[in-house]
Amino acid sequence: MKPTLNYIVLALVTVVLFYSCAKDRGPRLVVNVIEEDGTPAAGATVHAWPTDGPFECGSCVVDEKRMDQSNVTDASGVAMFDFKYSVVLDVEVVYYKQGVDSLLQPIITDTLYGKKVVKIEEKRQRSRKNNYQETVIVK
Repeated sequence: MKPTLNYIVLALVTVVLFYSCAKDRGPRLVVNVIEEDGTPAAGATVHAWPTDGPFECGSCVVDEKRMDQSNVTDASGVAMFDFKYSVVLDVEVVYYKQGVDSLLQPIITDTLYGKKVVKIEEKRQRSRKNNYQETVIVK
């Protein structure tokens, strides 16, 4: 009976240690791109980079390689970016709206743009929900 109790206690301690050692995750920016009528913009190019605006810290060193990122939206118009640090970002979207011609071939009918400045912060607590949701409307 005693070895079984030892195995149960060892298993419980292992489970508690495994879940208590959760790693912090850096901030994630989730960009939802929509057209003016609310239609998701699938296939839009989203570029996020540290801003050069009035929020810039004069003595800060920004790791451009990790902080300058581009992605393409999925079918629901969503693009995700993972960052390691807190930062103020310029987010720019270019969407080539497609239609079909008289032969039912896909063609680009319009080019739409959107831009937004967002701030994401690294949270110090143990949280997997360090997400920042932003919506950019392309016009």
